[in-house]
Amino acid sequence: MNGSWEGHVETWQGCTHLMDSLQRAPLKIAKPFARSDGGLTIYLMDASPGLFGGDCQTITCRIGDGSYLYLTNQSSSKIHPAHAGEVSHQTQTFYVASGALFEYVPEPLVPFEGSLYEGVTTLYMESGGNAIVGEILTPGRIGRGEVFLFQRLQSTFSVYWDYRCIVWDSIVIEPANRMMHLIMGPFTHIGTLYVLSELIDESYIRALRAVLESIAGFDVYAGCSALHQNGLIIRMLGHCAWRLQEVMRICHMHVRETLFGLVAIDIRK
Repeated sequence: MNGSWEGHVETWQGCTHLMDSLQRAPLKIAKPFARSDGGLTIYLMDASPGLFGGDCQTITCRIGDGSYLYLTNQSSSKIHPAHAGEVSHQTQTFYVASGALFEYVPEPLVPFEGSLYEGVTTLYMESGGNAIVGEILTPGRIGRGEVFLFQRLQSTFSVYWDYRCIVWDSIVIEPANRMMHLIMGPFTHIGTLYVLSELIDESYIRALRAVLESIAGFDVYAGCSALHQNGLIIRMLGHCAWRLQEVMRICHMHVRETLFGLVAIDIRK
């Protein structure tokens, strides 16, 4: 099953509007929510139980000049077993224009026992564009005792700034590989938050590291590093999804307020 959504947002009279939306079942969107800051919030919805072997989900969105878009989904992405050995694919492509702010923080990815998954996320940034993108990878359905029982998971993230590649990051997890303990250590969950902006400098990265150090009580191991240019990455390791989500939310809202001068928002689900 090949579900898809293609959207295009633009700013008009100081507010961001959804100008075009094309969807193919089982993927669709809920009615967009206009925010008091002039931005727009869109929820992606999957009417199916998740991605099965051989399924392909495609998400594409263009964020026009000066537009503010917060994109998320309603629940975790569930990857079902690949009984016939077919890979579940998810391809996400975003185009961020000058002066725009694109925020994309989906719910955690949950690979079921025996599943195969390949995810590719690509951002094309124009000079003056800004983006905050988060991802959380879980080891499976822990409540059912499924911890690293999937076959293979690969998540690739790349960024092109004025069509020049500045980020290429690929996480590959193969539980059958005996070197897994060297990659994950005692942890089971991985969280990543990218902040892409020409406004970021070394002093801001140091300040964000101080924020991470001040967060206590979540049992999360995290660090912040500069990208080659125009951005930073926060990588987190933990033992449960909600703790990573909370640390990611704190960092996300801190960046929103201190780097972009916007108020923190509460995304309800």
